[in-house]
Amino acid sequence: MATQNLVQRKMQITLNSAAPAADRDGNPQWELRCADPFSTNPTYETKFWIPAVEGKQPPPPAVYWCILTQGAMKVSKDQARAYDGSRDWMYRWRIAQRADFHCPDAPEPPQTQNTVAPAPMGIPVGATAVNGVGTPYTPPANPTTSERQSVFNAAVALTVATDLVDKERDIILERVRDLAGDLWVILQNIGSEAPVATESVEVEEFDDEPLPWS
Repeated sequence: MATQNLVQRKMQITLNSAAPAADRDGNPQWELRCADPFSTNPTYETKFWIPAVEGKQPPPPAVYWCILTQGAMKVSKDQARAYDGSRDWMYRWRIAQRADFHCPDAPEPPQTQNTVAPAPMGIPVGATAVNGVGTPYTPPANPTTSERQSVFNAAVALTVATDLVDKERDIILERVRDLAGDLWVILQNIGSEAPVATESVEVEEFDDEPLPWS
């Protein structure tokens, strides 16, 4: 399970625009649309809220130092790849108080990390990775005839798609056998790997209403 300790990050956020909003008690806020600081894709946006100060204009678009506080974990849209809490982009983040916005001189928060153990990744012991890294390939016990045929056909198709078609027969057959072994490993491990930790696949889901200020 995810840690119950307070997790914070001091980091720069790029403010794209600010618009007037209100919390659930009707208090005025600024809704900040920012480039998602946990994504490598600069087009992904997320929202933060800060209290509006009477008589002052909204913060202009710029890069600001902020302290972000970790909130609840997001829900994966792909039920087969549930989030395990091991990555920052798997959580919702907020600016917990007004002083946490535009605070370049604020001290760094304690480096509390997510204490979730990531699901095991990689090729099982006794198998050969597709890139050739690993221990010698061990065929699984009792594959069905249809499984054998499917893997063999895929290996032949991949071989034909390469420049090996003009090679010697023994070279082609060796390549087919190697590809069949690699494809079988992949087939046997579909669904057993941890969620893809690629931030570019995650787009922030905006809440329907601004979060209450806390």
